[in-house]
Amino acid sequence: MSQVIQQNAKYWEGLAAHRPGEPVEVLRATGNAVSPAEIEAMGGVKGRRILQVAASTGDEAVTLAVAGAIVTAIDIAPTHIRTARVKAEALGVEVAFLVGDMTSLPDNLRYFDVVYVSWGGICWVPDLDTWVADMAGRLVPGGRLVVAEHHPLWEVLTVTGPELLTVTASYFDHAWRGARDIAKEPEVVAELGLATPPHTSYVWNLGQVVTAMLRAGLVLTTLNEGGHVDMYAGLGASEHLPSTYLAAAERPTV
Repeated sequence: MSQVIQQNAKYWEGLAAHRPGEPVEVLRATGNAVSPAEIEAMGGVKGRRILQVAASTGDEAVTLAVAGAIVTAIDIAPTHIRTARVKAEALGVEVAFLVGDMTSLPDNLRYFDVVYVSWGGICWVPDLDTWVADMAGRLVPGGRLVVAEHHPLWEVLTVTGPELLTVTASYFDHAWRGARDIAKEPEVVAELGLATPPHTSYVWNLGQVVTAMLRAGLVLTTLNEGGHVDMYAGLGASEHLPSTYLAAAERPTV
């Protein structure tokens, strides 16, 4: 495990005790931790083998299991995985929750219909081409890699006042090391004023994500961008700026 991954593992485990995710009651009542658009991009979920990486507190994994998927979910923070297991038990579903690094998965995690990463996951990958190629190799023919993420443009823009934006990272240099907006950290960092250990994340732009999928031999099936007012708090008409994206690519059957 590289020094960067070791630092990031310590960072996430330090935050994990403060991150319960969605309450079980909410998941039981709504089951909405995975959107209909994501399920469509996956090609459906019932009866399908799904691997979720960077699974955090398990909200998406248990939602998929409730919907009938056969789910394996992995996260680097042991406390996240303990939280996720409690949720699965409370909801009466089986999910194979594992502690591990999504950039160095066990070789036996293969033959999935879907590999899924969501919401603040891909930014922890130091080498995008290598990672996407690895995920593609874990799919069955016809299987899909699905990425539901914060938009890289949102990652580099900061609202600094009414109707004011500034650039706080580079859209083109994934390893840019300037000062970043605290709003791009997990919510508990700002809410609780937590002091966090050193960690490293990356901004992968849409061109890099799609190109990595194509280089891995995948066929792009979905690329949608979305805008959400609350992700540019204090900026008028912010729904007109992209803040999320959904990308999916399929392993060819021949």
